[in-house]
Amino acid sequence: MQLRTIVARLSVAFLVSIMAAGSALSAGDLLIASDGKARLPIVLPRVANEVEQAAAEELASYLERVTGARFKIKKERSRKDARPGIYVGETEFALHLGLNGSQPDSELWNVVVHGRRLVLAGEGPRGTLYAVYRFLEDQLGVRWWTPWEEWVPRIRELQIPSIVRRGEPAFVYRDVHGIGGQRLFCARNRVNGHFSFLPARFGGREAYGPPDQVHNLFRYLPPEEYFETHPEFFAELDGRRTSERAQLCLSNRALAREIGRKLRAYIAEAQADAKAKHERPPRLFAVSQNDYNGACECRRCRELVQGAAGRQSAALVTLVNRVARGIADDYPDLLVDTLAYGHTLEPPPGLSYEPNVSLRVAALYDRDFAKPITAPVHRFYREALEGWRLRTAHLRIWDYAVTYGDEANLPLPNLPVLATDLRYYRNHGVEGLFLQFDRPVLSDMRDLKQWVVIKLIEDPELELADLVVEFTDGYYGPAGAAVRGYLWLLDQAAARQPPVIGYPPRLDDYDYLDQEFLLQAQSRFDGAERQVEEQADLLRRVRRARLSLDRATVLLWERRFGDASRIRQRDGGELRLRDVAERCRSTVHELIDERLPEWRRERERKRIDRELGPIVAHYEQLDATRDAR
Repeated sequence: MQLRTIVARLSVAFLVSIMAAGSALSAGDLLIASDGKARLPIVLPRVANEVEQAAAEELASYLERVTGARFKIKKERSRKDARPGIYVGETEFALHLGLNGSQPDSELWNVVVHGRRLVLAGEGPRGTLYAVYRFLEDQLGVRWWTPWEEWVPRIRELQIPSIVRRGEPAFVYRDVHGIGGQRLFCARNRVNGHFSFLPARFGGREAYGPPDQVHNLFRYLPPEEYFETHPEFFAELDGRRTSERAQLCLSNRALAREIGRKLRAYIAEAQADAKAKHERPPRLFAVSQNDYNGACECRRCRELVQGAAGRQSAALVTLVNRVARGIADDYPDLLVDTLAYGHTLEPPPGLSYEPNVSLRVAALYDRDFAKPITAPVHRFYREALEGWRLRTAHLRIWDYAVTYGDEANLPLPNLPVLATDLRYYRNHGVEGLFLQFDRPVLSDMRDLKQWVVIKLIEDPELELADLVVEFTDGYYGPAGAAVRGYLWLLDQAAARQPPVIGYPPRLDDYDYLDQEFLLQAQSRFDGAERQVEEQADLLRRVRRARLSLDRATVLLWERRFGDASRIRQRDGGELRLRDVAERCRSTVHELIDERLPEWRRERERKRIDRELGPIVAHYEQLDATRDAR
């Protein structure tokens, strides 16, 4: 359940507990710091856990950067002697106010001013951490734009008005694959999934245990280990058993028992490893189809599928349910995770998943990424999703914020699509999201889209337009309005020629990126760069925002609009395609060095040079020929 962070939606019982706890809330502001001096200490419980300690240290660090004051971290003496201060975590004072509860899985957070005390507390450790981060964001204006860049305001005199705020993220599981960089970016923006890689000290993560988190049937039963002795475990295709791009024989009971045995071994391994590292053990273990079709055609599998109106998912449901039932009594807190994807996307009539199964619905092959799930073209996906909602207790989504393929990630106005989808998921019983946001170098408007989507995952009811204005003004400075002007042009172009962007997209799918749009968009970005040409950091950010437009311009121009190297623009300027290509290549190389691990950099440099090198050389030759005339 989502709790919006406004007083009007607080529970009556919560408000009564606050008002009954002692003195009424102060009508004046609470002074936190002035003239470079801290006016309140940070107060921790007498026995603070490691997350509370980390939360207090984060708070002290950012308060010092905001105010210039050093904040002491002290331990609480007793509730009766509750000194003025900033109370972090499960203090006796917070408990007295009803602001804490020992619910380790809760992410509910509270930010409350009570008299001369500021209370930052949650019902669980992660909730306390989120209370600190929400306070820094909402009351102080701190922003974590990317894993590499943040904004910390300077406030000489910090006073906080009376506050009673609480909230929790809209989805239980929130994962964004491909963030990279500083991992604390995830905690600070309330991302908690497997690929956040957050240590226990910063709330940990909702991790998957071994063997891995998806597409792992052959990790349980490697063909080189099992095929010779148990060919019956593998799919029968065209009358013979095979392990070549195929699934397993999902109807085989002995196979289910063997996967169950392997799963128990993985659970034991994960729990021992977590104990040694003083971490919470994983609660998610995937039993997940291989990443291709190759469904078994043996008699028993065919009968299962035929009995479920031809739905291939019936065989997967049967296998996963057998495995899940096998561990339910001994591991009641664990979930067996699987997919509805590709040939298993449609739910089988008459079959449901066991209560300890988590299902991720992934419609990679059945989406037009230029349109939201509510569009008529997505009726098949909607019906599949809503069918699974009736057949699983833990419905989750595997979704995509980028596109895939050699000609993917050109300018695409998909933020409204993602915003609409997230609201739809929240309103239709989805409890978790896994969002693929890889392609950290080439993905379109990477920094803007990543920040906005992370905010919407926490609260899908936030206004998209407000988020875009906040980011563009905060991140691009004086160029923010020009960047929004470019986004408006892109929206208008897609409205004139509605695209169909599937998997994988091709250059010809981007018809809306016509000559008129490309020239106007380049002109808008020329203006944006002029706004910040004396500010190196802002200019760098604007050029990165321009990257997918530059790439689209050089990839599309010769194919569609003729073999010219210089084009006169309406504002009297000249678009030099050689300059666009060189700027594009330079920006890509800069991003590769900053955002990719060292082992990936050379491969990505070679890939982009194969794409852009010939284009740069071509326009160099055209310019040389023109100059020779």
